[in-house]
Amino acid sequence: MKNLGKYSILIVDDDIFIIRSIMNILIKNPDYIILTSGNGKSACEIAFEKTPDLIIMDWQMPVLTGIEATVLLKQNEMTKDIPVIISTGIMIESSNLSKALSSGAVDFIRKPIDEIELVSRVANALKLSKAYLRMEQQNVLLQSQLTSKLVNIQQLNELKNEVIKQMILIREQVPSKSRELNETMLNTERLLYSKSYQIKWADFESHFDLAYQGFYRKIKKIDTSFTANELRLCSFIKLNMSNKEIATIIYTLPESVNTSRKRLKKKLGLQPEDSLQLFISNL
Repeated sequence: MKNLGKYSILIVDDDIFIIRSIMNILIKNPDYIILTSGNGKSACEIAFEKTPDLIIMDWQMPVLTGIEATVLLKQNEMTKDIPVIISTGIMIESSNLSKALSSGAVDFIRKPIDEIELVSRVANALKLSKAYLRMEQQNVLLQSQLTSKLVNIQQLNELKNEVIKQMILIREQVPSKSRELNETMLNTERLLYSKSYQIKWADFESHFDLAYQGFYRKIKKIDTSFTANELRLCSFIKLNMSNKEIATIIYTLPESVNTSRKRLKKKLGLQPEDSLQLFISNL
């Protein structure tokens, strides 16, 4: 959805009369901004530059067919969520409809264009476009919150580590007869080790589950015996974090993280040559 509630619609057809007939119907709606193209190749170029809210694409065109252009658009991160309606007066069998949908199109309209049908299908496709936009905005927000949670965990660990170092220095300088003070400091260190991180992790995990719905379910479906630490590691790998970054977060050494990744890879049933990062990224 564009500025001031406007929607941009790209009409693609090698027949100028078809373009005009579709335009004459759609321009009755003041919220529609119309873009046009005469072939699949230029349609892709316009889509990459303008990212319209909807594309109405003729099936049979020179340079690139509507199906070929749709496949290209769906392979591009910037245009993959733009709804495409395929239009045709020839490819009207059910098998053709199936091919259009499998290429990434969301709908199919027959020529000659019927005004009521066109208006209805365009309205439905734009609702889908709006839904994609909401999902994208929500995902950006969730990703931002996840990053914030990770930063908070890291800052907490850094503070915790610094406090423990200072306490150890003080304890080493305290006379041995101050047993009560020594015990109090030791208990405080244990508390820092046992509680601080877990509280923040629960908060992080809830945000992660919102951002990547179904991820934990897919992991547990592979093996129900995953521990909490292994699930955390899967989450960090999903976020494309390095061993060093993970080590900082969970207060361990990068070598330990690497060992844990090897165990996790084996548990997931992966071969030595398989990529753990790629496997988890695709879940």
